[in-house]
This record gives sequence, C-alpha cells and structure tokens, in this order.
Amino acid sequence: MSNANNNKSRLSLIIQREYMSIVARKSFIVMTILIPLISVACFALPGLLTYFNTGEQQTVAVVDESGRLMKSFKNTDEYKFDDITPVGSKNIHEFYSNADNVYAVLVIPANVDSVPKVNIYSNNAVKNSLTNLVEECLCSALSDERVKSYGVPGLQQMIDNCRVDVAVDSVKWNDEGDEERSSAIFASILGIILAMLTYMFVLMYGAMIMNSVVEEKTNRIVEVIVSSCRPIELMLGKIIGVGLVGFTQIAIWVIFLGVVSSVLGIALGSMAGIGSAVSSADSAAALTALAGDSEFGEIIEILLSVNYFQLISCFILYFLGGFLLYVSLFAAFGSAVDQPSDASQFTTPIMMIMVFALWAGIACMENPDGSLAFWCSIIPFTSPIVMMVRLPYDVPFWELALSIILLFATALAITAIAARIYRTGILMYGKKVSFKDILKWIK
Repeated sequence: MSNANNNKSRLSLIIQREYMSIVARKSFIVMTILIPLISVACFALPGLLTYFNTGEQQTVAVVDESGRLMKSFKNTDEYKFDDITPVGSKNIHEFYSNADNVYAVLVIPANVDSVPKVNIYSNNAVKNSLTNLVEECLCSALSDERVKSYGVPGLQQMIDNCRVDVAVDSVKWNDEGDEERSSAIFASILGIILAMLTYMFVLMYGAMIMNSVVEEKTNRIVEVIVSSCRPIELMLGKIIGVGLVGFTQIAIWVIFLGVVSSVLGIALGSMAGIGSAVSSADSAAALTALAGDSEFGEIIEILLSVNYFQLISCFILYFLGGFLLYVSLFAAFGSAVDQPSDASQFTTPIMMIMVFALWAGIACMENPDGSLAFWCSIIPFTSPIVMMVRLPYDVPFWELALSIILLFATALAITAIAARIYRTGILMYGKKVSFKDILKWIK
C-alpha cells in the first residue's frame, strides 16, 4: 500500500513539474493569446492580400477590327480600355514599344463572329483577371448580337425573362421532427477548423515532449530523475503534464469564446430590440423570430442548428485519444536518440500519417459519407482529424462509438509499446538506433 502511494506521489510530482514548467513560461501566455488571433488571421489573410495586392489602374489598348465591340468594354478600378483601332493590328508592336503606360494590347479580328478568338499582346504574361474580364465582356456582347440577328421582336427580353435564379436552402429534421435550416458550407468550415486544431495541438505538443526528452537526456538530467523514479513514471508524467497544458489552453479559449458569444448575443439582441435580461437561448429564439425570413435570421438559424455540446465533447475526446497515441510515440522516439536532428528518421513516418489524415479530412468535405471518410474516421491513426470534419454532418452514433473505442484501445496499446522503448532508450548513449533495434526493445 505504501509503495503504491509512493508511486502516485512520484507521478504527481512529475506531472506537476512538467505542467508548471510550461504554464509558467511567458511563451505559453503569448501563444495562448496569439493562436486564436493567428487562426482568425489565416481566414482573413486571402482577403487582405487581395486588397493590398490591387495596384494602379492599367491601360489596355484595343484594336477593334470588327468596328462594333469596343463599346462592350467598361472601365474598372483595375483596367482602363482605350480605342486605338486606327493604329491597326500590323503596327501594334511599334505602338506598344513607344507607349509608356500601356499594359497590353487587345486585338479583336473582323471575323470574331465565325471564329470566336481574340489575342492579347504584351511583353509579359497577362494577368488572369484581364483575360477573364475580356472573355466576359465579349461573350456577353456577341451573344446579344446573335440573339438580335434572328430578327424576332422582344426575343432578348424573353430570354432575360426565362433566366431564373434558384436559391437552395438546406433543411434538416431534428429528433422531434422539427425543421432546422443548415448550411453545408458552414459545416465544412467548422469541421476543417476542428481538424486543424487537432492536427496543430498534437503536432505542437508532440514536438514539445520529444524535445524535452532529448534535452534531459543530452544534459544527463534524466539519470538523476530515473534514480528516484521508474522510466515509465517519467514518460507518463510528461505525457499527462503536457496534456493538461493542452486542456488548459482549450479551457481558456472555450471561456473566451463563451464570453465573446454572450457579448455578441446581447449586442445583437439590443439591435433587434430584445432586453438583456432574458437568457441567451431566449434571446437567440426571439432574435430569430424577429428576423423572420431575412438573411440575418437565416444566419442565426444556421448557427443555432449546430450541436455545439456534441462537437466540443467529441473534440476533447478525440484530442485526448490522438494526443495519447501520437505523443507517446514522440516520447519513445525522443528517448532513442541523443540529438533532435537524429529523430527525423522516426518522426517522418508519423508526420506523413498526420499529413495524410489532414488531406483525407479535406477530401471528405465533398463526400462525408463516402468510403474514404468512413474508413479514415474508424482507423485510429486518422480518426482524430477526419472525424472532426464529419461530425457536423451528423455521423451515426455507432460509427462514432466504434471510432472512439478503437482510438482509445489503440492509444493504450501504443502507450504500452512506447513505454518499452522509453525504458531502454532513455539511458542509452552514443549509439545510432535503428528501427531494428527498437523492435528488439519492444520484444
């Protein structure tokens, strides 16, 4: 009984040491703040890059040999179209060479009706935005001319009236049979965010544990630590301690997200004339009712249709299982080397599996119920990432249960195997370890 208490005491001390050594760092506080900001910036970055990438308006010279299509081009913020038809297509190179502010020259041949092809001349490769704009303008103008050539009065108006834009709403039934509006785009975005978080956490903390093991081994600190505890206790203490650090960050972000959501809900409720005294659920329901069939009401209804409790609960379970599975391997392989650079031969296969899982998750966004999605969400090495993508699409309970059971069973088995590697490798120095040596240690 006393021995068991001593083991628990040693393990708790190691966990406390690992936890506090990370949480007490300034880098932990900085990264806890920066990671949400970086995540938001990654989604906003394409728009910002497009905004800052816009330059001055560029001039496009047009030689219209047909004599009637120049009017189809409208100037934009990016391009200005100038008619230089009198120059002629034979002299455009000389004109372009002497012009200082002409970006490109567009030549529209006289037979563009029968041979729908035009040329854009420039010393450099022409931007896709210009070719797309030219195609759009000419296709519209030539199509309108062809309609008019039939000589049917009001034909263009009839064609315009026949064009009908259909809006498609995704509506699903809940357990009570009530209708709820959903969105495949929102579900896909939410799923890939959760998958990226799982991938990022496992990779970041796995590398953190491996570097910690290698550092202690290189500095010979591990020899002192192992003299007072067993290697398995040291490995489990590191895994659990760093895992608690991850849960601490997640808890901080969940609390922050809850505060922001509450403040946003109160602000939106005030805009819609709802008192702040009502609960958040009542505010959301009242806000949806007031919005009616408006676009704002649809957005609120889509946001409320997601089972956030299930998503967060499953995210924690899959994070825990994936963390235990992969991080134990990182710790084991870290104990088998003397330098971090030597661990690449062991960590590369792990990285390849994780990258495959991420790409499989992205591919499953198109078909979350396909064979690839099913098997990758069942196989333990890929399920922590792929299942996060599938969850917003209402995965059957038996698939979810089977996936979680297999994940934790495999994680415990891998941890036991990693403990065998760690026990032998942590005190071995000066030898280049191969996969053959690791197999001997396992046996």
